[in-house]
Amino acid sequence: MTLNSPQNLQNKILVVDDDPAIRNLVFRFLSFNDYQVETAEDAKTARHLFKEFHPDLVILDVNLPDDSGFNLCKEMRNPQTIILMLTSLSDTNYVLEGFEQGADDYLTKPFNLEVLKAKIGALIKRQSAMEIPPSIPETPINFGRLEFNVDRNEVVIENESVPLTQLEFELLYFLVTHPGKIWGRMELISAVWGTVDDVKAERKVDVHIGQIRRKIGEPEGNYIQTIRGKGYIFEIPRPKKASL
Repeated sequence: MTLNSPQNLQNKILVVDDDPAIRNLVFRFLSFNDYQVETAEDAKTARHLFKEFHPDLVILDVNLPDDSGFNLCKEMRNPQTIILMLTSLSDTNYVLEGFEQGADDYLTKPFNLEVLKAKIGALIKRQSAMEIPPSIPETPINFGRLEFNVDRNEVVIENESVPLTQLEFELLYFLVTHPGKIWGRMELISAVWGTVDDVKAERKVDVHIGQIRRKIGEPEGNYIQTIRGKGYIFEIPRPKKASL
């Protein structure tokens, strides 16, 4: 565990990796770039620091000595915390598992430090753009049975909060605020992710759409419709006419 808390640093990052060389490298690099950084070598330490340090972003390895990083990702995911998986597991199934457990992005080892920096910057910028100062009252926005509390990045259905990740919220909110238009996968990546830097990018969209559909309890085609060969479109279902 490291302890580094300069008062002038803004964004806080927790680095979780069992490899001391990786931890130290990322710690030094991010500290040099004006981030407040803590590191953990295992899941137990990471859980403790997550509660005490309240990181804005977690860089998380999958292979930890006492638990799976996927389990940790599922525990830590919330609208206020960004999770970036950083692991040597590059197989597509592992990448998709990371997103299914709530990761916002996935970077495989070996990695370029400048790419890591760019990803972190883009993720934090995207989240900051979604935040609304709490002093500004925000009236809930309703789309059918979906109620959006934008000031809290929250979706409510029948008075129950839906456990969306930050990225899932942004993707759904983008679609519902641009209804009736077919959005290609690359267009959604550009609008929501902000960057396109890997060949698996389009598949990420499908995974997140699937997660959103599951969480809001809607069958395929009810709110977010798939247009074969083109992309996705959001439409509020019309009430069914009562039978005579």
